[in-house]
Amino acid sequence: MSSFHYQKKKGGKGFYIALGMCLIAIGVASWTTYDSVVQFSGTESSSSQQTEPAQNTVSGVYAENAKPQTESSASAQTQKQTPTESEKPVSSQTEDKKQEKESSAASSAKESAAQTASATPKAESSSEPVDSTIVYPCGNTVTKNFSGENLVYSETMQDWRAHLGVDLSAKNGDAVSSIAAGVVKDIRQDDLLGNVIEIEHTDGLVSRYCGLGDTFLVKEGDSVTSGQKIGSVSTVPYELAERPHLHLEITKDGSPIDPLSILPKE
Repeated sequence: MSSFHYQKKKGGKGFYIALGMCLIAIGVASWTTYDSVVQFSGTESSSSQQTEPAQNTVSGVYAENAKPQTESSASAQTQKQTPTESEKPVSSQTEDKKQEKESSAASSAKESAAQTASATPKAESSSEPVDSTIVYPCGNTVTKNFSGENLVYSETMQDWRAHLGVDLSAKNGDAVSSIAAGVVKDIRQDDLLGNVIEIEHTDGLVSRYCGLGDTFLVKEGDSVTSGQKIGSVSTVPYELAERPHLHLEITKDGSPIDPLSILPKE
């Protein structure tokens, strides 16, 4: 009897050990199965997302609900993108107005200039033609010719020297006139030539009237005409021994020339 009791007690303990092992095995199998199912479910979901056709959506909206843009809607969108005059920045509007004003001002200036040019008559030359007439300053009787580089005897100075002008016979007090139009360049007193009036003409010509009286009818800077009276005959200091006359000298571009070469042939 005691032996039977021992075997029964020992067999009961093994039963409980076997039962515990079965429970552990069932738990491990359940956890493994659950983990596999979860992983499979996640993989299938990811695959479904990757293989979903892209054409099902248009900019995040399902294609079946998306409507194509009509021409009017595209035009409206373009107009919306283009800023209106009121939507432009203030600086841009100011710059545009400034350019419009400048363009308008330039156009007005051109029109005004054109109107002025058309309204203004062409200026006609009102200046009288320059008198190119050359006349004798007094009588045309020559008492002594121009010698140039040749030396001639001087009765007054008692020596030989060049005579760089022409002597025209005249009486003391006779009027002396300008040989041509010009401007009085100089009036002076010379120890050898006496009182001298110098007149500048065109073409580089300058005339000198020597041996004049003390009364001058012109002053420096005056414009004179051909034949205008400028003074009177007096004496030439270095030609006192000769008969009364006017000593006339003419230079061209600063060089002495024979006065008879430009005076009229009379």
